[in-house]
Amino acid sequence: MATVALVAVTSVLVASLPAVSAQSGQIVVNSTTVEPREPYVGELVTVRATVSNFESSSGGADLKEVTLRSGGGIVAEASNLGTLGPGGSVDVPLSTTFTSAGEKQLKVHVSGRHENGNVINVEYPVIVTVEERDVRAGLSVGEQTNDTVNVELTNYGNTNLSNVEITASVNGSQIAQRYTANLDPDANRSVVFDTADMSDRVVLFTATYTVDGETFTTTLSEEIEDDSVPGEIRLTSIETTQRAGSVTIQGDAANVGNTDASSVLLTVKETANVTHGSPSGGYFVGRVEASEFATFDVTAELSGEPTTVPIEVSYIVDGDRVTTTQEVPLDSGGAAPVAAGSQSEQGPGSNESQSGGSQLPLPVIGGVLVVVVLGGVGIYRWRQH
Repeated sequence: MATVALVAVTSVLVASLPAVSAQSGQIVVNSTTVEPREPYVGELVTVRATVSNFESSSGGADLKEVTLRSGGGIVAEASNLGTLGPGGSVDVPLSTTFTSAGEKQLKVHVSGRHENGNVINVEYPVIVTVEERDVRAGLSVGEQTNDTVNVELTNYGNTNLSNVEITASVNGSQIAQRYTANLDPDANRSVVFDTADMSDRVVLFTATYTVDGETFTTTLSEEIEDDSVPGEIRLTSIETTQRAGSVTIQGDAANVGNTDASSVLLTVKETANVTHGSPSGGYFVGRVEASEFATFDVTAELSGEPTTVPIEVSYIVDGDRVTTTQEVPLDSGGAAPVAAGSQSEQGPGSNESQSGGSQLPLPVIGGVLVVVVLGGVGIYRWRQH
């Protein structure tokens, strides 16, 4: 038998029976509610009874006890509730558990004495349907990106899951763990794992949680595919400006992969007809993030009649140094065809770039580089090496 104190409860309650009342003189049980509405075996169930004294009552009533009874026995009680004056009411919570499933026929019993000495005995019927406990949860692997994977835990049972932890293991060794909030029935929650140490490997995901003080686990094996595309630098949106014996090449160093590339360096590769130009035959771009680009500007000296200028592209991706060569075609009209690759939103003539520094364009008249002087201050072309 459990004794229950009078406390305020904010949970949503549902009346177990239609709005009828039981009374003894001026004392009445207005209603009862049951929480949770669908309890399972072993779960704590609270029956809340509202006891009122009619406003028209001639005096107060001393409430000795309110009990919850099953088959003639008391399963929960609240005692010494004090005096209930005319027009007053009190909510009495009565909590118990059930050891078997099925429909339970209960009664709320109120006993006490009126101020005039009359005895109070009120009963109110309550029906509670108890289900078998169902602890059942499942794991699933959701969306995968190039570096993360979502793992979802769903509660299919009728119990609350608490102290929820999800771990990832490879070959028996745990490599990551995540925690999430408690999980109600018919609810789900996701956690995100970094797949850097999981790609192309079979991963065992394990969810551990507690129900009524007992620990349960749910597992799922899943092969995590490596769908990353290593960073790759290509020269795009290329324009060439030819002068007597030299050519300036401008464009974008675009990263067409989905991982970052760092230490990007562009250099004019010397041949029999092509040498490094002045002021520079090389351009240090630096870091280019996945699916981004940076502008560049290099100069080559020409002899004879070369048709292309080889640009050596060097960068680091996934810890490895990669070096490739891209041939930039020369055109007698002064502009080379655009190389294959994604087009930049920023033209090569822009003064802004995402990396590699700012550029100040200088006019060329009759093949002569012109330095403009304003107010005695020379404006020179600046580039970052």
